[in-house]
Amino acid sequence: MKSAVEPSAAFLTDRYPELGRGPVSVEPYVSPEYYEREKVHIFKKTWLQVGRVEEIPKAGDYFVKELAACDTEVIVVRNKAGQIRAMHNVCAHRLNQVVYEKCGNTRKFFCKFHGWAYDLDGKLTGVPDEACFFDLDKADYGLTQVSCDVWEGFIFVNMDPNPAQTLAEFMRPVYGDVEGYPFDKLTCGFAWTSVVNCNWKLALDAFQEAYHVAYIHGNSIADAIDKSEGGSMRPLDVVCGDLHRRLSLAGNQKSVYGNPKAVTSGGAAAQEALAESAASRPIAAAALRAGMGSARHEFPLDGLPEGVNWTKHPNWLFDINVVFPDFYLSLRPNYCQAYNFRPIAHNKTLFEGRVYYPEMTTAGGRFFQEYMKVALRDVLLEDMSTVERTQLAAQTGAKQHMVLQDGEVLVRHGAHVVDRLVNAAQSV
Repeated sequence: MKSAVEPSAAFLTDRYPELGRGPVSVEPYVSPEYYEREKVHIFKKTWLQVGRVEEIPKAGDYFVKELAACDTEVIVVRNKAGQIRAMHNVCAHRLNQVVYEKCGNTRKFFCKFHGWAYDLDGKLTGVPDEACFFDLDKADYGLTQVSCDVWEGFIFVNMDPNPAQTLAEFMRPVYGDVEGYPFDKLTCGFAWTSVVNCNWKLALDAFQEAYHVAYIHGNSIADAIDKSEGGSMRPLDVVCGDLHRRLSLAGNQKSVYGNPKAVTSGGAAAQEALAESAASRPIAAAALRAGMGSARHEFPLDGLPEGVNWTKHPNWLFDINVVFPDFYLSLRPNYCQAYNFRPIAHNKTLFEGRVYYPEMTTAGGRFFQEYMKVALRDVLLEDMSTVERTQLAAQTGAKQHMVLQDGEVLVRHGAHVVDRLVNAAQSV
């Protein structure tokens, strides 16, 4: 893994010569056959983020996650010992789905077809009229287990019963120095879910570069970014690992959106954020004034892990972390965004977005969160406004390649990694 940018480096991309500078093929974004290979060689063999531990705090709490790219649905449950388990939602008897509800709490899972019962570890514990079966040993007919582990409170599953890497081995090459970020002091403030008619990589690509920000977001947050002389938002630095990638960005500290630490830090940071926004964006300024001092927890910059704001830039805004293959985790001084881009088909993606904030202790704090909810909603709508049209345009066949600039190096890296894994499997 290569890290901190060298001042003499002309292009970030050139630090990763294996990525090249050439155009990127459109075929992986439009081909049903290519998507089928991604399912087999990537999604059914890779750790996939499916939830947070806070979603199932008590024994018996569970949720069900449909993973179309893995052709399955999994039950994720906390057992009586407090451990988190995952298993396929398929009864061992006549293959009915055992759980119909998307979440809940239970002592046991009962199949609604014939009443077979499973405990919280997936073991078969009850079979109605068991004497009529032929040499049935219940120990052989539990729910099929799914590999499951937790990193920093995020629950991951892996369809491979014997994953090539542990979750820690999977995460730490790029994100080991992020461990210790105060995820446990944040709660889900708001969330969105939507099906988008585009390839999963195309949707994710819209979130892993900032070249577009000055244009797409011209009426929402363009005044909150730290622009280059060329007028765009260039990365402070990037890291491209074997699978994962990340990018750091700077903001305009004289704006509310561009100075996210203002609401928790207050003081000079808040005064700086209000310097321009008080006149140009009075509602944002009012929300900041209302929210200051309301957060239950403070997050001093020097208390964050080394891997957060790793450039130590004074105008740091946030880091984009893309956990391979489809998990986007944006870390900021006082909140974080967790987005999943789950494939449904070669041209259809389930977007799941959650934003985590520290608990606000006053009505003013809640008002600030509602303001941020609307601001982030508008940014999301602007991002998503292009992806379906881009998919339709890509499917015309008019263009065979995309041309990428240096600030889009994470898009290039993502395409490179997917293609490397799909083609490596093909050549075996």
